[in-house]
Amino acid sequence: MAIRLPNALRTCSLLALVAILAACESQLRPNSSFSIENFISSVTDQSGTVQAVLHRGAPPAPTTADSTKVSGIAVVINGGSSPQNITSPTAFTKIIIAAEGLSDYYELTLPAGQTAQSLLLGLSQNATAGQVYFTYAAGDGAGTFQYARQLMRILQIGTGDIQISVAWTDTADVDLHVIDPAGGHLSFGNKSVASGGTLDLDANAACSKNTLPDNSSAFISNENVFWPTGMAPNGTYKVFLDYWSDCGAAQTDWVVTVQRRGAAPQVFTGTFLGSSSGIPDDTVAVFTY
Repeated sequence: MAIRLPNALRTCSLLALVAILAACESQLRPNSSFSIENFISSVTDQSGTVQAVLHRGAPPAPTTADSTKVSGIAVVINGGSSPQNITSPTAFTKIIIAAEGLSDYYELTLPAGQTAQSLLLGLSQNATAGQVYFTYAAGDGAGTFQYARQLMRILQIGTGDIQISVAWTDTADVDLHVIDPAGGHLSFGNKSVASGGTLDLDANAACSKNTLPDNSSAFISNENVFWPTGMAPNGTYKVFLDYWSDCGAAQTDWVVTVQRRGAAPQVFTGTFLGSSSGIPDDTVAVFTY
C-alpha cells in the first residue's frame, strides 16, 4: 500500500508550481497573431474515430436562432486532453470550435444528426499558460447555430520525451502513477525517479481546492508526469490511476493522454463510480518507448 504524504506537503508543492506559472500566465488580446492550432492540436469525437478539420480564416457567423450549449473540463494543461459535451434542442450534424482572439477554427462533421455529442480536445504541448474563451457552435445543412462561450484556463507544465497526464471531471482525488522500465514508481508520494521522470502536478489532495495564480481557488483536476528531452529510458512503462477518494462525487470520468516523442498521442478514457466501486486502482496503459 502506498504511503500518503500529509495534506500540507502536497498542497505546498502545488502552490509552489502555480506561483511559478503565475509569472508566465497571460490573457490573450483580440487580433492575436496566434491560431487556435497553437493551443488545440486536435479535435475528435469521444471515440477518436471522427477527426475535425482545421480551417484557415474566421469561423462562420451564426445564421439561425438555434442554441448551442457546452459543458466539460475547463482547467487544462499543455499536452493533455479536455472532454467537452455539446448539446442543442435542435439536431445538428456539425460542430464549429473556435477561440476569441485566435484565428482559424475546427469543424467536426458528424455521420448523423445528434442533439448531444461528446468531444475530446487535444491540447498542444506548446500551448502557453493563460485564459482563453473557446466558442462552440452546432449546425446543420441550414446553417450555423448560436455560439456558446467557455472560459478555459491553461496551465503550462513539463513535457519532453514522454509526457503522461490525466484530467477528470469533478472534485474527486485521482492520483496518477507511472512505473518506468527500471521499476521507478512515480506518484504523489514519490515525485521523481532516478531515470529523470518527474510528477510536476498533483491536484485535489484530500478533496481540497488549489490556489490559482490570481488567488482564486478551484479544483484543478489534472496531474502530469514527464521525462525531459533526451532522458526517457527505453523499455516498458505502466500507467495506472488510484481513485483515492470520490470526495462525494457520484461518478468521475477521466481521460489519460500519453505523449511520446516521434509518435502520435494516445488517449484513454474511463469512469470511476464512487468509493463503492471496489476498484482502488485502474491500469490504463502499458507502452514501450
